[in-house]
Amino acid sequence: MTHDDSPFLEARGLVKSFGSERVLRGVDFRIRPGERLVLLGPSGCGKTTLLNLIAGMLEADAGELLCEGSRIDAPAHGIHQPMRRRGFAMVFQDFALWPHMTVAENVAFGLKMQGLSRSERSERVRQVLTMVQMEGFADRSPSRLSGGQQQRVSIARALAVRPRLLLLDEPLSALDARLREDLKGELATLLRQSGVTSVYVTHDQSEAFTLASRIALMHEGRIEQIGTPEEVYANPASTFAATFLGVSNLLPYSRENGHFLLGDRESLTPVVLNGVGDTAPADGRLMVRREAVTIHEGRDAPSDSIVLSGICRRKDFLGDRHEAFVEVEGGVTLRGFAAPGIVEGTRVQVRFPPDAVRFLTH
Repeated sequence: MTHDDSPFLEARGLVKSFGSERVLRGVDFRIRPGERLVLLGPSGCGKTTLLNLIAGMLEADAGELLCEGSRIDAPAHGIHQPMRRRGFAMVFQDFALWPHMTVAENVAFGLKMQGLSRSERSERVRQVLTMVQMEGFADRSPSRLSGGQQQRVSIARALAVRPRLLLLDEPLSALDARLREDLKGELATLLRQSGVTSVYVTHDQSEAFTLASRIALMHEGRIEQIGTPEEVYANPASTFAATFLGVSNLLPYSRENGHFLLGDRESLTPVVLNGVGDTAPADGRLMVRREAVTIHEGRDAPSDSIVLSGICRRKDFLGDRHEAFVEVEGGVTLRGFAAPGIVEGTRVQVRFPPDAVRFLTH
């Protein structure tokens, strides 16, 4: 392995239990310098436990965690580097600002602990407050700031110490929906421009897509899939990945003599799917993202489209478009986007391109 390929942070088979409950079940990952890894998954999947283990707040039961090639957590070797010696910084959900200090004093606290001179602290505070657009609030008390402003100060405090690794534990979850939407874009820009290596925990896929250079999708204590946002969305590795990210049509199928039999085994529908299936498993689940499916009244479908005929059972107005649910033969239902003129109860065409089809075996 060349130096350029060396990871900044590497996990090898990390295991963690609380009593009889196994929370992490052999986690492996590698983070390159400057990368923004987002740990994404539902509540209880182990992502916050993994973040706390990286921070040094928890000790692993088994496996190893290495930073720049050196073990910082390795129970088999009796190694657990304390949190204070790792050189990492964390941003919490609840801001965790000291109410008796001004904004500038909050940001400068870690710098004082590092032994920087007064002039160095003052300049560093000015720099990071400018980065988070809070330079005009240096003398203000945290109690006089909005939630979004407090979180900016919390991020500035973490960046001020120039951490080796920045850890963020759902830092936007305490904010209202509109402010969260605005601040996630600002935070993504800030992390890219700062170049700091970071690990970010969230259950919100929109945050993950905006902030991540790579996403580690977690499920039941394991990393189910890891890749760029585009990779994990377009090519989910499992049924869980397909259903947790975005909205998908998941259709059970069997394959016989070039035909796909869609539906459960009691009501299989033979369908010819031109352009797909040569390398598909004999049976499993066929996935098509909702946005790839269009619902039409007419019969003149493009020759390169897969076309199924069915009855529109439901249509919902989503604000900027209409979503329709169409039942095709065999009781299989697909959902996609429809023209406004589609009426419930009428026969329609379901169309999607062959390259939108993915095959899942678990």
